[in-house]
Amino acid sequence: MVKNIDLKKIAADLQAEQQLKEAAKLLVGEPAVLAEHHYTEPEPIRCKWCGSEDIIKHGIDKGVQQYLCLKCHRKFNEKDAPYGMRTTVEQIGASLDMYYTGSSLSDIAHHLDVYYHNAVERSTVYRWLLKFTKEAVKVFEPIHPKVGDVWIADETVIKFNDVNHWMFDCIDRDSRFLLASYMSPKRGTQQAKILMELASERAGKIPKKVITDSLKAYLDGIELTFGSETKHIQSSPFSEIDSTNIIERFQATIKERTKVLWGFKTSETAKLILAGFLINYNYFRPHLALDKMTPAEYAGVKAPVKNWAELVRGVGS
Repeated sequence: MVKNIDLKKIAADLQAEQQLKEAAKLLVGEPAVLAEHHYTEPEPIRCKWCGSEDIIKHGIDKGVQQYLCLKCHRKFNEKDAPYGMRTTVEQIGASLDMYYTGSSLSDIAHHLDVYYHNAVERSTVYRWLLKFTKEAVKVFEPIHPKVGDVWIADETVIKFNDVNHWMFDCIDRDSRFLLASYMSPKRGTQQAKILMELASERAGKIPKKVITDSLKAYLDGIELTFGSETKHIQSSPFSEIDSTNIIERFQATIKERTKVLWGFKTSETAKLILAGFLINYNYFRPHLALDKMTPAEYAGVKAPVKNWAELVRGVGS
């Protein structure tokens, strides 16, 4: 008598057997895969600046191996941090960006502690600020934007070191490029003249028109600087198309600039911080009115770096 054949059971047994065979293959092959991975040639350490492999160890700083490139003679470490620093490039860059958009040194130190578990003192953030702002000035100082022929000058009062000072600004009407900022306890012809000279030096040209408010200091200041070649349009409020809106939008950044000057007691330090603010405004901060371009991009400038982090990485040797 032929016994009934359980086809389902046979199929299940065959499937289980096949699975065991496949598992055995994987187990057999696993050591080979591991061995292949284990014996792969390690990636050589390359200089983060020039890419050369001609490097030597250069001591250990705070537990991080340091290297010296024999080709470009620059120092670096494997950690993405400026030489001799524990904090990464991205965190330092973010700190500078936060500062120049109105955050205090204490707020920045708190942010690094909470979000990155990187407990730093506000004095450390302050040192980053001075160090990399100085480097930024060196990078951007030689650049001359392609600005238009109509500039707008304005002034506002700002408290510095518990004394009222006047902040003079000159902006290109077309690109919104901030050509010059000048701070002084006085508000006269000499200050207006200095503002125009700084703006002209930055632009590498003289304007056809300068639009100002009714401050009388501009009358002689502009004429002494540009002579009859530049037409001075003076009115209150500004009469040229869009000039009022341009100034009002720029004035919205004054609160940020006022914050970045808090706590500075010397004019030299304040001058440096103002230069950093100008760089941040022109090169790193997109503007809605310019289709989300920076004033520098709109003015045809190909910036060497696009943000603070790139600058820190580029100069942090």
